[in-house]
Amino acid sequence: MAKVRLILVSFLALLFCSCERDGLDTTLSVGPFGKESRQVLLLYEAGFNDLSNEIQSNIDIIKEGYLPGKGRNEDVVLVFSHQTLHDRENYDDKTAPALYRLYSEFGEPRADTLKVWPVNTLIADKEVMKDVFNWVRDAFPAAGYGAILSSHASGWLPEDYYSNPKRYEGRDRGSSASWSPRLKSFGIEYIEYYSRWDNEKQEMELKDLAAAIPYKLDYILFDCCLMGTVEVAWELRNVCSYVAFSPCEIPAAGLDFVHMVENLLKPEVPDLKAVCQDYYNANVKLSSSDFNHYGATITLVDCARLDPLAAVCRDLFDRYRSGIRNLNGKNVQVYDRLHGGYHVFFDLKDMLREAGASDADLASLQGALDEAIVFEAHTDSFLSVDLKRVCGLATYLPAYPNYRRDIYHGTEFLDGFYKENVAWNQATMLVE
Repeated sequence: MAKVRLILVSFLALLFCSCERDGLDTTLSVGPFGKESRQVLLLYEAGFNDLSNEIQSNIDIIKEGYLPGKGRNEDVVLVFSHQTLHDRENYDDKTAPALYRLYSEFGEPRADTLKVWPVNTLIADKEVMKDVFNWVRDAFPAAGYGAILSSHASGWLPEDYYSNPKRYEGRDRGSSASWSPRLKSFGIEYIEYYSRWDNEKQEMELKDLAAAIPYKLDYILFDCCLMGTVEVAWELRNVCSYVAFSPCEIPAAGLDFVHMVENLLKPEVPDLKAVCQDYYNANVKLSSSDFNHYGATITLVDCARLDPLAAVCRDLFDRYRSGIRNLNGKNVQVYDRLHGGYHVFFDLKDMLREAGASDADLASLQGALDEAIVFEAHTDSFLSVDLKRVCGLATYLPAYPNYRRDIYHGTEFLDGFYKENVAWNQATMLVE
């Protein structure tokens, strides 16, 4: 693949920052059928929630763009979707998830339904996800597989913690977001819905998501909020070759789907940088007074290059442990918004900078980040979050003795969950 350079229009130069690694490794994982040449793209859309309309809109946009044909050797576009009926918040009328194929015939988009699951099946479920991915592989043998995941949840956090920390902490920490558009992270679907703040729902935690994907994918693109953490990348390092995600939230409209299929299936190798660039470009606004001026963050990671990053971080976490525990978290770059509550997602490099890491150690860390991060771009803000010291990967900031009075640190509960459930911690010992 030819080297790609990010070309910036001069009058936008002060609006955003970006970086990318030249010479993207084009050696992606190979599926189990060595003689196959076609690629399979699966959109996994858990939309039995308030994103149902936006998810359907994205599917309609895909139908308007490039679609492969239906021949035996043609690439394959599949959509597995669960949506509400008519009204985005109609959770009383239960619906059936369905898997269908999108293709072009005589210049017109077509959709063939391949399989329908029982009514009221929630697809934010590891067994359902595993079933779907296995069915896709059996029905469509291919040289490689990629996935786009869309829904609700929040990074590596425990199920429902982001919106209801009292369930775990025994006390109300407040909300981690102020007013917002409807937002995307991965995995919430509603079982029973009573009100915005009182409902029963089902989510998938990160380790369950990783375990639910039964074979290695070429890439996973998260059309979701707050998934751009080093913890998420590490958990998926053996599940996919590349992962693209946002450290900040993603507005309900999500990724830019206009050229999505064309970028992923038309080139010899999926053009993941183009997908990231398209999303970024679509969200750069010339006027911050525009109501729709959200901003954007997007990061593309080469999972094969995460081991050196983990080795550097393990060394630095050990040597600067006291500094990490005692730093003023208010001075660290954050990615999540705050309204009378708490922060959870902090910049990996900025955390170590504030913990007292030397210039030489920060340079070592940056070298590892440069190898792992293929592409990174961010505007100068995302809604109320100023983005001044961004490395492209968020991480957890552990609790410290006075954490109960500090909204810019983790908690004793989160420390325990992180230690027991987050694989990145086992590799780096951020929390002892």
